[in-house]
Amino acid sequence: GPEDTPYSGGCFVFDFFFRGNYPNSPPNVNFRTTGGGSVRFNPNLYNCGKVCLSLLGTWEGAQGEQWMSETSTVLQVLISIQSLILCAEPYYNEPGFERMYGTPQGDSESLKYSEEVFRNNLKYAVVGQLTNPPEGFEDVVRAHFYMKRDVLLEEYERMTEKFKSRDVKKQLADVKREFQKLEPPSALKKFNNAAK
Repeated sequence: GPEDTPYSGGCFVFDFFFRGNYPNSPPNVNFRTTGGGSVRFNPNLYNCGKVCLSLLGTWEGAQGEQWMSETSTVLQVLISIQSLILCAEPYYNEPGFERMYGTPQGDSESLKYSEEVFRNNLKYAVVGQLTNPPEGFEDVVRAHFYMKRDVLLEEYERMTEKFKSRDVKKQLADVKREFQKLEPPSALKKFNNAAK
């Protein structure tokens, strides 16, 4: 997840399936980081795995936002997920809620929503990925958190202060415990040994 968002540093897993008529039609995309179907991280990410994005044809969207076989790419899908869905204020991704942007009620609801997303990020996209990484990506997940752990902890501490929630503090304590268990990635160990 992008920095300065409630998704920061989390490992979010998506499956892409390319049908026989690709690239004439978009790939099917399924979101897997759902806490076993219990968490909805964003109005555009359903706990059943559905990814709502006009580029994928799962949302109507405005003219020109649909998949175009001549120009649309998987990179475009990934950037759309990372920038439009995994955003700083996901509450406003719900259709109609954007009109509340900047109002006291909107700010309050957005903060509550972001707190829940952040707590679930720590629980499922950080601790959950460290304790049960996706098959085939174990080394990548552990290396990601090992290399970024200090920066992430600073950001997580800042966000925890912003939300002032006992549940978030508990999740942060779990993150710290898991980060303390991290070992240097094997490639880094080999590099350090070669440098000696």
